Amino acid sequence: MQRREFIKVAAGGVAMTAVSSLLGGAAWAAADKCIVPWSSDTPMVKREAKKGPFKIALSNSYIGNTWRTEMVQIAKSYTERPEVKPLIASFQATSSGNEVSAQIAQMNQMILSGVDAIIVNAASPTGLNSVIDQAVDAGILVVSFDNVVTTKKAILVNQDQYEMGKKWADFIVDKTGGKGNILVVRGVAGTFVDQERTRAANDIFGKHPDIKTTEVYGNWDDGTAQKVVANALAAGTKFDGVWSQGGDTGVVRAFQQAGLKIPPIAGEAENGFRKLDSELKFPMLSIGQSPALSALSIMVALDALQGKEVPQAVSAPLPIVTTDTLKEGTNFFPKIGDSFFTAISIPVCGLDFTAEQILKQKV
Repeated sequence: MQRREFIKVAAGGVAMTAVSSLLGGAAWAAADKCIVPWSSDTPMVKREAKKGPFKIALSNSYIGNTWRTEMVQIAKSYTERPEVKPLIASFQATSSGNEVSAQIAQMNQMILSGVDAIIVNAASPTGLNSVIDQAVDAGILVVSFDNVVTTKKAILVNQDQYEMGKKWADFIVDKTGGKGNILVVRGVAGTFVDQERTRAANDIFGKHPDIKTTEVYGNWDDGTAQKVVANALAAGTKFDGVWSQGGDTGVVRAFQQAGLKIPPIAGEAENGFRKLDSELKFPMLSIGQSPALSALSIMVALDALQGKEVPQAVSAPLPIVTTDTLKEGTNFFPKIGDSFFTAISIPVCGLDFTAEQILKQKV
């Protein structure tokens, strides 16, 4: 879903949601600097205010990597903040795995329990649409983030996945001169994030006939990525660059174990990836999908529940780091584990978290 398509989904949502109202261009002046519209065409939503405190539920699908764990930890940490806690009657976070049917059952239980809002990281862009529609029809606010859904009844919160994938691909094209063998390390199959990032890569690489790509699935996980990259290297292809959605520490380790020179790598924001680049100085572009999107989604939900106007589609910034902009203690942490995702804060929203705050939360 590119930006223009994301907007189309959002715009349709307002037309179908009875409590929503479209505002004119003047609405943008009132929009918070944090909760910003996806674009100038994004409509605003205004619900009838409810009296708090509120019951909030987080419906997560896949939990098999560090990013998802941090995302849940950050959500819990945010709800415990002194300024947020009085607004929260209860907070529950559950992970169903990557089976759509299991997440539907999970969300049905949330609906039956009478929550006020459900924050969703979806197993499928379309598979949850019917249960989300049921929730909204029952008066429950639904905010979809990270792996977002296509139903026109959910508020969407995300970073621009297509743009992220494009920036990675542009970097690889620049570093390789638009030719050579590129290893594409994908995420979790079937998810919105994986599809959008990969579509952007294909669009860019497709413009360069001298680029040949090989795809593997790393599931955004260091161990999995290291294994599949090692297998790809063992097949004998010399790779001139790597475009990777995650598990990037494992990607680098695979090249090291094979005794190969590390090529330019465009990837995510794992701590180990950045630590290794700070030592080895291979050409790197690191863009992090922030696990703090969960906290931003709760922030949006609380505003909407209290009757404040919010965009139907909310855009979060892309935190970009290169080899030259690595800074110890700021965007990578030598004393913390390799799999830790470093893009833990969204400063413009006041969503600043320390690694210690996050890691103490139990999932």
